Order: sequence, then structure tokens, then C-alpha cells
Amino acid sequence: MDCVDLDALEAEARRVMSPPAWVFCDTGADDEIIAKENVTAWRKLRLRPRMLRDIVKIDTSVTLLGQRVAAPLMVAPTGRHHLFHPQGERETARGAAAAGALYVMSTSGATLVEDVAKERGSAPQWFQLYMQPDREETGKLLDRCAAVGFTALVLTVDQPVPGWSPRAFRTPVIANDKVRSVNMPGQPVARTAYDPDRKGVVMFPTAWRDLEWLVKRCSMPVVVKGVLRGDDAARCVDAGVKGIMVSNHGGRHLDTTVTTADVIAEVVGAVGRNAEVYVDGGIRRGTDVLKALALGARAVLLGRPPLWGLAVNGAAGVEAVMEHFREELIRAMQLCGAANLADVTPDLVAGA
Repeated sequence: MDCVDLDALEAEARRVMSPPAWVFCDTGADDEIIAKENVTAWRKLRLRPRMLRDIVKIDTSVTLLGQRVAAPLMVAPTGRHHLFHPQGERETARGAAAAGALYVMSTSGATLVEDVAKERGSAPQWFQLYMQPDREETGKLLDRCAAVGFTALVLTVDQPVPGWSPRAFRTPVIANDKVRSVNMPGQPVARTAYDPDRKGVVMFPTAWRDLEWLVKRCSMPVVVKGVLRGDDAARCVDAGVKGIMVSNHGGRHLDTTVTTADVIAEVVGAVGRNAEVYVDGGIRRGTDVLKALALGARAVLLGRPPLWGLAVNGAAGVEAVMEHFREELIRAMQLCGAANLADVTPDLVAGA
């Protein structure tokens, strides 16, 4: 797979997905401005490569909260994988493991955490949480995740109220009694955030006191996802958080935010060495990954591209996407004179 093939994979995924599944995967909120600008923001950044460096051997390995992985690439938490493959999140986990990539499983999946854990292989898995009002039930889920070997908890904080997508409203995912959010309390029927019944409803009213409780209650290190400001990131670290995911939810809930490329350096500067920082949103090329790392991210998360691979070729498709990004990253590092990730520094990006 090369960059042309990745574009072709997106087109093929659109062809094989049902119209509601494609819209759910692809859509952004409102006018979908930031969903598009996430991509273009990385492309606008310019590289300043170094010459005459020893780049015969390239090392892309990195530790993420103490666990070593082959490359600074994670499969981002996304919901409803049954829309893209009959085996859902289990197949995604299998593909991530085959690539040696860390998989972050979503709360809104329709697969038990115990079943996803069986597909881990030697690759780490983290679990993404939407905070539930019932702390006792939340605690039980945390314990289940820890018991089957998930090694970090990712709390999403940027969706207290669902966003709105006119495109998804016109081509909706119809709720099915047989498909349930099996890891949520009561195993409710799986619904998307764009379900009209949820419009304007405060689904996950997480506040700072909830984060502080979660850090104390959880036996795993806690990462906060959805941060776009340095001051919020610093306060998360003060609360005991070990990682920050700079994210605007792929532009799916609040349109016209800043892009993640715009603010990654600010967040990194705010937390210093007190927490690891990761970033998602619009990563489409190995050069995008290199730019994110140069601006201070420890790793990037890929959301939509693995779903394209999942829809087209199951676990093998997910694996191919992750390997493609690693190959492109290696080539970008070689052409920029960086033999390892320690060599990927801010001076590689113009104006950084």
C-alpha cells in the first residue's frame, strides 16, 4: 500500500459500506468544516529536513505509559464497529495486534471487553470510557477492564452533549434491539450520538470532581481525551492524569474548533514532562505523523483509516493500514535525517 492506495482504500470502503455506515464513519458536525480542516492543517505545515545524517537504520519504537510498541501509532477509539465488519471490535483488535499497534477500545462498542482482550496478542490495549452517572457501575467496568489486561483508561471529555450532523440525520443508523452497547450499564440498545432522541441531551456530564474520583478509583493510569487548551491539560495533570490526547473528536461534535495541529505544541508546553501527550484528527500521511511527533506528541491516533481497512478486508485491512503508516513514517524520517524518535525535534517543522 502507498499513499495512492490509501486514497483508493477510502473509496473502496465507501463502496462496500452501507450508506448509513459510511455516513456514520465519514461525517462531521454541522457544516463539517473542522472535519476537513483537521486534514489540511497537517498538510499546510512545512518540513525542514536535515542532510548528511546516518539514516541506514531507523528505529520507530516508543514506550507508551511504560509499554514498548513498534511505532508511535495507535488505533483510535471509535464506536459501532459492527457497522463495518460482522466481528466488530474483535476483528479490529485482531488487526491491531497483528501490526503490533496499541488499540484503544471504545465504550460504545458492541463487543464485550473480555472478548476483545482475547485478540490482544502481544500488543497493548487501552479502554476508552464515557463517564456514566452511576459511579458504582463505572467502577465495576474499570475492574473488568483491569482484570482482562487493559493497561490504561482513556476518559473522553469533549462530548457531554452530542453534536449534530445534518448528513447523518438524512441517512441515519437505525437502532437494532439485537445490537447493544454491551459494556454500558444495562446493555442499552446501541445508538449513535446523532440519534434524534439524543439531540440536546446531556449524556456524559463529566466534571473535574469526576475526573479526580476516577483517578483515585482506577487501578490503571488515566488519560484524558478531547483537550484543546494548555490550561485544561495542566489541570488534568494536577488531578493525576498520566496522558493527554489532543483531540476535537474528528470534528464530529463541535464544528469550527481549532485543529489539533494548531494546538498540539501549546498542550505539550503546558504539561512539560509531567504527562505524555498524544494527538489525533486528520492524520493521513507519514509526514503528518512526523510533524505531530516533531511538535511534541509521543504518538498519534488513527481513527477513520483503520475503519476503511476493517470494512474492506477485516483484520488484515486494519493491519495493512497500520503498517502503511509505519512505512511512510520510516521514509519521512530517513528523508528528514532522523534515525530515531529522539531525533524528531521541533526544528524539523518550519515556524515551530
